[in-house]
Amino acid sequence: MIEKGYYLNKKQKLIKQFKKTSQRYNDILSEQYGAQFAQQIIDDSRTYFDELIPNIPFYDAASYQGIILLNAQVIAIIRAMEKNGKTVEDTVRVQVELFKEDYGKIPSCVGRVFTSKVGGFFLNRLAQQVTKEGWYTDYIKGETNDDFDVSIVTKNCGVIRYLESENMQYYAKYCNFSDFIMFREMNIGLTQPMEPKNGNCVFCMKYKGKSKIPNSLEIIYTKEIKEYLTH
Repeated sequence: MIEKGYYLNKKQKLIKQFKKTSQRYNDILSEQYGAQFAQQIIDDSRTYFDELIPNIPFYDAASYQGIILLNAQVIAIIRAMEKNGKTVEDTVRVQVELFKEDYGKIPSCVGRVFTSKVGGFFLNRLAQQVTKEGWYTDYIKGETNDDFDVSIVTKNCGVIRYLESENMQYYAKYCNFSDFIMFREMNIGLTQPMEPKNGNCVFCMKYKGKSKIPNSLEIIYTKEIKEYLTH
């Protein structure tokens, strides 16, 4: 893991990606708060994102790179929303709408592969790779009597550590909101025995199972979203 500086020579590419993402926020924010407010958020968030780039950590494990970069974008949006009188909860609710749209394109059959032996082989390799970088991850395959097919346990979670480094601990309890949306589209039930904190996270997944929304996310999801995610 490279703590700082890795993305400096990739700055223009990251800014281009963020501009594309922020335009999608603009559409939803305009509908909810008006075009002038939305444009202010976009302008401010781009400034914040530019400031974040030098300190975004890099993990060699490919999918973990994406997770960190996604959270950098989220931090920028949150800071812009807060600057303009909104809360972190307001920001995450907007994100829910975006992720539901994105993950709705995932074929449900992907869930069967994810929980299969083939999927387990690649998940285990990925866990071993990122563990070497300090993001300690265990892949656990459920046994016959377990109520899960796959469990992923992390210690010193890179997302939590990154949020802490940016003084965004108050967002950490919501940072798993997208997981419940993604696994729902994969036809996988997701449960979380403990709230992500102190760098420790536990996720249990069961194909064709039912998700259980943790208390920390009750304030984020609408009634309709909660019913959708748990059925």
